[in-house]
Amino acid sequence: MYKIDQDLDTQLHQLEREWRSGYEASIAARADYQRLAADPATAADVLDQARERLERAEAAKARVMVRIERVEGALLGQD
Repeated sequence: MYKIDQDLDTQLHQLEREWRSGYEASIAARADYQRLAADPATAADVLDQARERLERAEAAKARVMVRIERVEGALLGQD
């Protein structure tokens, strides 16, 4: 069982790194979107693209969180 715990722990650390990277990407995408939204000269299509990038970054971060929760559940479910 120890090997399984170690594998899950390694997987959890990798997922946490992925989540952190996604978090940083979503912060950058949000800042870009807010900067563009504050500029009245920004074309609607450019603003739409920035919003889509933000939504994709947030969705990617959420998908990683689901994977983290699954691994945590597997770790906690073991005796």
